[in-house]
Amino acid sequence: MQLNKIAIAVVVLAAGSAFAAPNTNRIALSAGASAIQGNLNLAARNLCTTAGGVPTSFISGNFTTVVCANTAVAADSDPSATPKYSTKPNAQFVNFAGLPYAEFRYNVSDGSFGNILILNGKSYTFRDPATLSNTAAAPVGAVIVGGVNDVEPNAFPDGTIGSNVLPAQSTGVGVAQVFGVGASISLYTKMFDAQKAAGAIPASCGVNDTGLSYCIPSVGKAQMATIMAANEFNAAYSRGVGFLSSAANDGQELRYARRVDTSGTQAAAQNYFLGLPCSKAPLSIVAQPLADSPDPAVSEQGGVPDVLIGAIRVYATPGTGDVRTELNKVKGGVAGGHDVIGVLSGENNQTGQFWRWLRVNGVAIGENAVPGTAGNTNSNTMKNGTYDFFFEATSAGGTPAGDAFWTAMNSALNTLAAPVGLVNATDLAAGYTKGGLTCSGSVSN
Repeated sequence: MQLNKIAIAVVVLAAGSAFAAPNTNRIALSAGASAIQGNLNLAARNLCTTAGGVPTSFISGNFTTVVCANTAVAADSDPSATPKYSTKPNAQFVNFAGLPYAEFRYNVSDGSFGNILILNGKSYTFRDPATLSNTAAAPVGAVIVGGVNDVEPNAFPDGTIGSNVLPAQSTGVGVAQVFGVGASISLYTKMFDAQKAAGAIPASCGVNDTGLSYCIPSVGKAQMATIMAANEFNAAYSRGVGFLSSAANDGQELRYARRVDTSGTQAAAQNYFLGLPCSKAPLSIVAQPLADSPDPAVSEQGGVPDVLIGAIRVYATPGTGDVRTELNKVKGGVAGGHDVIGVLSGENNQTGQFWRWLRVNGVAIGENAVPGTAGNTNSNTMKNGTYDFFFEATSAGGTPAGDAFWTAMNSALNTLAAPVGLVNATDLAAGYTKGGLTCSGSVSN
């Protein structure tokens, strides 16, 4: 039987639609720091807009995909929205400004060191704009472009680096990422009460005076170092919550939302609080739990490994969102009912959070301890030289194509308008820097 011309055209059109969406060589694949995930999304969107395109972001936890096209696109699984991603012709996708890519897929599940792992051949999954699945394998033909590290790659412990080959070229992004220490509502309140009773917080302060820096409870570098160090007999592991509050809370379980070994936030915290890898005699690190607790009473984190050591329960949280989940944990119907402490990047400024920022050694990270408060910069104290928990990010593409990608992306990151928790090259040049070196102290230019 012969097909007429109209039938042939329909068959060709139907076949062509199966191969719509951008050609796979226009898809850039990246893994790396979660601390900068939100600002990378903004930078990619700006590169799309600059090119005359319309960006669409598909974000879920540790997975971000930004698609640039002539119109916004919708997931195939969205029954009401059009046009669908998979049926939009390749010609209608727009390359990011200065790049040969129209789509950027970013996985931060391994944290900052994921940049090194993806360049060493580790397979990653990515968020698929068609199915909204985070388990989609890398499209055949897509281009691996490396990623961003919160610290220099060689700042990770030797055990984390292992047999992985570090890239020959690691470039300063030009931005500094500010980090801070967060506490659940329950722990924040206990620390506030104890410090107010001891006279460290003025008697006039209330626990909700979160916009007055002198009313915010503080955690000392030595206290965080004690929590992070591998010594089950030290005061933190013996006392639990009481170590950060009062003797009345001794023995109560303190939860430490530790990041995984490959996390740049973890590397930054280890450097800042424990002196790793800079010190000639560094403190040891409490090990990353490798298996989830069998106790159903504490397994509500959803499979994130944890272990109880003395009076501290240590978690191995993959991404910054996992730390927020633990800080926001509900216990007995009360938000933040668990006593939790963890390190996060200053980019974390989401509204509707139950956790609070602590001061570090008496200095606040931002203008208000409540994330999402209007006017929070989480960087001004760093800029004025009173807060030094920050590190200058680096990028590594691994190939000429990857390096070219980060040249464009780094430029876009440095032109973001007032990014929360991120300090650009102009402000660094006018203020305080570490000279691009993880082991350097903060100095004024």
